[in-house]
Amino acid sequence: MRNTALSAAHMVIYPEGLGGGDMVKMRLQGTKEDMEWLEEQLAQLPNVQITESSEFYRNKGTNNYFRKYLEIEKATEVNE
Repeated sequence: MRNTALSAAHMVIYPEGLGGGDMVKMRLQGTKEDMEWLEEQLAQLPNVQITESSEFYRNKGTNNYFRKYLEIEKATEVNE
């Protein structure tokens, strides 16, 4: 999955009590369809709340790949 949202999203998830904060900023890069799929998957995680989702930005030099930015926080209430 080279050059897709899955290969470009890097996030470290710490066990309870470790880590420094409650918010992660993610930069996704790939096709619009791949990034939409990944955002839907993240939204279904029980302890994750997507607080901001940017529009798509075109990557220079290609018509196929875009980027978008997410802000994710630990959910205060578990998603169901």
